[in-house]
Amino acid sequence: MHDDPVVRTLDDALRQPPIRLWQRLVRLTQARMREVEATLAPLDLSVTEFDLLAAVRAHGGATQQDIAQHLLFSEANLTYHAQRLCGRGLIRREMSGKAKRLFLTPAGEALIGQALPRVVGLHERQFGTLTPEQMRQLEVLLRLLG
Repeated sequence: MHDDPVVRTLDDALRQPPIRLWQRLVRLTQARMREVEATLAPLDLSVTEFDLLAAVRAHGGATQQDIAQHLLFSEANLTYHAQRLCGRGLIRREMSGKAKRLFLTPAGEALIGQALPRVVGLHERQFGTLTPEQMRQLEVLLRLLG
């Protein structure tokens, strides 16, 4: 143990449950995100692109602004990724007044149709050790955190 009381206090603080839980949550999230990235890589999709394609599939015809809010993206980030997906022929943008509405192209439909089952299957495996009741409890606890 350290003789310096400040270092000793910091060491004690780092062993407290909130810090340990935070570290565990971050490590778990990073590990699971790497699994999602590896699942999508053969389809040449990033997690962000997958999220955008899935949102457009679920809310086809929604404005870029609405989809950005739904995904918690900045409008600039959404615009960047939407342009990339348009360039790949996966989505199309249509002007509606001053707003741009997003739609999947047939190629986008086909790609998200391949990606969704892979990601759903991965998430089922990732959470497969939890019972349905434990998943409900986890959901409640996560909602309490924000």
